[in-house]
Amino acid sequence: MATTENDMRRMSAGSDALRGAATNLRVIVALIFREAAMRFGSSPFSYVWTLVEPAILISLLLFARIYIKNVNPAFGESSILFLLTGIVALRATRNIINKGGRAIMSNSALFDFGAVKPPDVVIARTTVEFTIWVLILACFFTAVSRIMGQEVITDFQGFVISLLLIFYFCIAMAMFNATVGALVPIWRSIWKMMSMPLVITSGILFVPAQMPPEILNIIIWNPFLHCVEALRSHSYLDYLSVYDPEYLLGFTTVVFLFSLSIERLFRNEIIRSKADDDDEDEI
Repeated sequence: MATTENDMRRMSAGSDALRGAATNLRVIVALIFREAAMRFGSSPFSYVWTLVEPAILISLLLFARIYIKNVNPAFGESSILFLLTGIVALRATRNIINKGGRAIMSNSALFDFGAVKPPDVVIARTTVEFTIWVLILACFFTAVSRIMGQEVITDFQGFVISLLLIFYFCIAMAMFNATVGALVPIWRSIWKMMSMPLVITSGILFVPAQMPPEILNIIIWNPFLHCVEALRSHSYLDYLSVYDPEYLLGFTTVVFLFSLSIERLFRNEIIRSKADDDDEDEI
């Protein structure tokens, strides 16, 4: 009899957990649609500008890389692809993290409803922004493939896995910025100041594997470098990559678990925190 009662309790607990997970999933899906509607509003120009802005940036950098005297573009005719993977990978991860990191403060009114929790709004916004950048990447890769007349993605399965890992990284960093930034406001300023160092050390304009060992041993700890290398490693047949998926996965998991712990311990303080007036995005 005791065994039967214990089994019933375990089954009841399992059913409650499944119902809770299903409810949480429905909340996140609803928030995703809400974020998408707020992201673009009623103006179709927002969709167009989302594609045009990074295209202009890449075109300018490509012009500087190829046509300025005494500059030899990396990979010759493949410099378009080289710059594309670097610029889009870094810009996408930075922008996704920036927007996801502000999700809690910009949706504070939703927490009056018991079903909505801070991690839900971060995951929802990060998902919307990541989806947008995947579409941008697909458009650019299609255009480059037509221009170069060759296949761009050399390992589709590995490419998809890398995208999923980058998505996980964006969620973790967005949670970290949202929680730590709310509790320690100076972190927001530090994060903004890190923009240029990240651009320099993420391998956008150079091949990391060709750097001297003394420099490589330092920049290899930059997780954004591995996001850039993740795309490049599946876009070239002969590219010597320093991409380490185990490091990126381990780093992301530690940051994600730490952020969830901080959010759970200081949820009320995080919800009551004030938004930063400076809402600009960095490259």
